[in-house]
Amino acid sequence: MLRNSSPYTSEIILEARKAMKKDCFYVIPDAYSQDFCNEIRNNIDQTSSGIGVEINYEGTETRIWSAQKRFSAVKRFNDESNKFISSVLNEKMNAGTVLAIKNSPLPNQDKKNVKGRWHADSFNSQEKIFLFLSDTTEESGPLEFIPNTHKTFFRLRKALEPGFFFNHFNMLLKKGNIRQYQSIPDAKVKNLFKSGYEVKSVLVKAGTVLLIDTAKLIHRAKPCLGGERYALTSYYRAKEGYHDYDL
Repeated sequence: MLRNSSPYTSEIILEARKAMKKDCFYVIPDAYSQDFCNEIRNNIDQTSSGIGVEINYEGTETRIWSAQKRFSAVKRFNDESNKFISSVLNEKMNAGTVLAIKNSPLPNQDKKNVKGRWHADSFNSQEKIFLFLSDTTEESGPLEFIPNTHKTFFRLRKALEPGFFFNHFNMLLKKGNIRQYQSIPDAKVKNLFKSGYEVKSVLVKAGTVLLIDTAKLIHRAKPCLGGERYALTSYYRAKEGYHDYDL
């Protein structure tokens, strides 16, 4: 189970504050115990249907939205995350939802399942706190992001380039809650790598926490080709792009 005291010490809060201003991400190893992670993994394994449950990628991905309303351990993680990010950002923050997710190997590694995963969540801010419930490997489909794509010069330079950040047609129409962003073509990401940008794969042990702004950093979930990947994600600030279910 969770340690008696919060994993978010005053030292970690100060370090996270500096890291978010400079790099837009911060990693906390060994934040939660293996037993705590295993409890939530068992909860996920026992949930396959119901309100707020999505099954994707030919049955290899389970998404459980508003998991903090289902599982006591997730609620505890959510409450601590709210306090942590509020301290880091110096403003009151509450997660809109906590997503619990499990990925198994893709049975069909065709273009539909593998391509088109790179994106940025919006053009503003979208802080998320991840708790990795299992060890991540290159095969298990880790979160990947591209450092330095949060920098103002890069974002302004790419804002008007087709394929980056905004779906221009939707932005001009401004209809309802249409997302004003889109997936970034793999070819454009490859060009970034050719120009010197590098990918950072989040390869960590179970119990690791990641605070990251996924609006400002281009990122993706790499396809799961082997093993399994379990994680929690608390969503902050931006209201589009996630679900919140009353259970």
